[in-house]
Amino acid sequence: MSSDPAAPLSPVVVAVVAAHNAPADLPARCAELAPQVASTVIVDDGTFSVDAADYASHPTHVVSLQENRGIAGALNAGVARARSQGATHVLVLDQDSRVAPGYVVAGLDVFRAEEAAGVRLVAAVPETVENERITVLRDGRPFDPIQSGQLMSVAAIAQVGPFADDFVIDSVDSEYTLRARGAGYEFAVVPGSDLEHTLGEPSPLVLFGRHLTLLGKPRFRRYHRPFRTYYMVRNGLTLWRRHHRGNLGWLVHRTAFMLVDVSFNTLTAPDRWQQLRAGLRGLRDAARGRMGAIRP
Repeated sequence: MSSDPAAPLSPVVVAVVAAHNAPADLPARCAELAPQVASTVIVDDGTFSVDAADYASHPTHVVSLQENRGIAGALNAGVARARSQGATHVLVLDQDSRVAPGYVVAGLDVFRAEEAAGVRLVAAVPETVENERITVLRDGRPFDPIQSGQLMSVAAIAQVGPFADDFVIDSVDSEYTLRARGAGYEFAVVPGSDLEHTLGEPSPLVLFGRHLTLLGKPRFRRYHRPFRTYYMVRNGLTLWRRHHRGNLGWLVHRTAFMLVDVSFNTLTAPDRWQQLRAGLRGLRDAARGRMGAIRP
């Protein structure tokens, strides 16, 4: 470290991993990530499924929440612990995500370049997710980057604020994107980077008993349980109430994607009536401003 008090501090990157019923391969994933970060904070979101002894080979801190607080609450707890360890940046990851070697260094390079150009950057994000390019705006900025894989500035988080824990799950990243941009911050892509983000095996999209093909390609879907459908609808529509000023085009685009996703899932799911009720309840609660976790 430089002895010059005016010299910038060297970056200290801490990984924050949110875990809920932690998978058996999480210790291996964290060991693989360890060379890129100063330490790792694993937040066990009320499931008591993380044993600190499994992570003794590298600096790891386990935060055990006594109840399930959702992805937003888990990330907030993890960021707070990382900040107490002197982190200048946090790499937030879901338990099913993986970044390639060199991602953190490349992300820090993006921060330096953007800040040198006068851009207030809150996060650098992967260019592709599961090898599919993320949606970007006309200026090349990420449209609605998912939370997992973001390399975030702790100083920017302090200005923008914590993740909205009343969202619990779903749209947590979207809400943060709009709030950060409203505060004058931006997001940037890490060129050539990919996020492995396992969401389970896709199932064929079947319509009238046949595997649906669009534009010459067989289509697949990922099933959402009714409680997820509820949060998708409620939180997605709540974005309008909180962030409609200056974001109408963004919200129309994002809501259209959400409605298509929910509609396909409802029409093709075996529990379609439960899905429909969940979606309608999400619509009702969004209209009433009812937030927070739902009962099991």
